[in-house]
Amino acid sequence: MNPLEDQIDRLLRAAGMAPATEAPAGPPLGLEARVLAAWRESRATGFWSTPLLLRGLLLSCLVMGLCLWPALNQTQKSTPEADTLQLADSTLQIDKL
Repeated sequence: MNPLEDQIDRLLRAAGMAPATEAPAGPPLGLEARVLAAWRESRATGFWSTPLLLRGLLLSCLVMGLCLWPALNQTQKSTPEADTLQLADSTLQIDKL
């Protein structure tokens, strides 16, 4: 016999000689209901609740809009001459380096 088959054979014989035991008793009555109730309550009052996330999203959108407002107003007031002058100034500054 193969050494591995011999080991498996010994293991199965030993398992067959072991005394039969009863299955462990289940959890006490009502434990599952209490655990589920506590889990549902913790989900409802958790730190990452949906209303908190929505308020944070709205606030961040407002802050982003306020930060972009000056940039949007400046681009609307620019003229082709101003763009040309700005390009010339940036070219001169690069050449000086």
